[in-house]
Amino acid sequence: MKGRIRRLLTGLLALAGIGLVLYPNVRRLAASWQSAARIGEVQSLREETQTAGAASAAQQEEVDPLYREMQAYNRQIFADRQSGLRDAWSYEEPPFDLSEYGLAEDDAVGYLTIDAMDLELPLYLGASRDHLARGAAVLGNTSMPIGGADTNCVIAGHRGWQGIPMFLEIENLQPGDLVRLDTLWETLWYEVSETRIISPDEIDAVKIQAGEDLLTLVTCHPYPHNYQRYLVYCRRVTPGTETPVDRENAPSDREPSRDASQQTIDREKWINRLALAALALALLAAAVTRLRRRAEKRSARKKW
Repeated sequence: MKGRIRRLLTGLLALAGIGLVLYPNVRRLAASWQSAARIGEVQSLREETQTAGAASAAQQEEVDPLYREMQAYNRQIFADRQSGLRDAWSYEEPPFDLSEYGLAEDDAVGYLTIDAMDLELPLYLGASRDHLARGAAVLGNTSMPIGGADTNCVIAGHRGWQGIPMFLEIENLQPGDLVRLDTLWETLWYEVSETRIISPDEIDAVKIQAGEDLLTLVTCHPYPHNYQRYLVYCRRVTPGTETPVDRENAPSDREPSRDASQQTIDREKWINRLALAALALALLAAAVTRLRRRAEKRSARKKW
């Protein structure tokens, strides 16, 4: 009886250990599937939008009410100097009720693709807890993701979330790297121009700059303490005119706090890899031991 209880407890502890090791990896895989599904929905909606009548993005203002309202909103907040902006991160409420435009409340309005981060995330309006758990989100009181002069679309993302990387590798971005923004209407390209570390109350750092067409990525910093904000400024470019990036010969101007974040991230990656390797070895050893015992039992039966 005691032997059975001991084996049961050992089995439960082994399962718990396997779960702890596999959880972040399973979460990452599941999130990747969910993101792909959301992005597929955006692509389908975009096809419907394009077949609805507009031959080019410039005509969207005339034929699509949501696009028209987004343009009006961008003009309004620029004229008001973003008077409602009081924090560089925590704007949860979207400026529009998407259900009024034939979309579901939690529909993504686009998606981000950043090759330098190996990242593809759906994009939502409003940085609510639910939206940030699913992907990236446009902060309220910043420009809508449609581009144009006098705009700065500020997009927030978690610095890792329950095993899902999201903006975890944001410090890998360098001037000249490209950020692709696909919306329900068109594809916009932006080029990284600079990075900056700020305090959460430095509002001017995320405001619109007159005449500019900007996209700004924002996340918590340093990882995992999150008492500052890490910004990546990107300027609109036409594909083919971007600045070439020479990563091997690029000068290193990283601040100590940035290096400290990357060291922590790299350490977590190695711990995860070692844990997976140890789990694989343990499972292999258990399988070999089981096979050996079966062979010994068969050999003992033959002797009798």
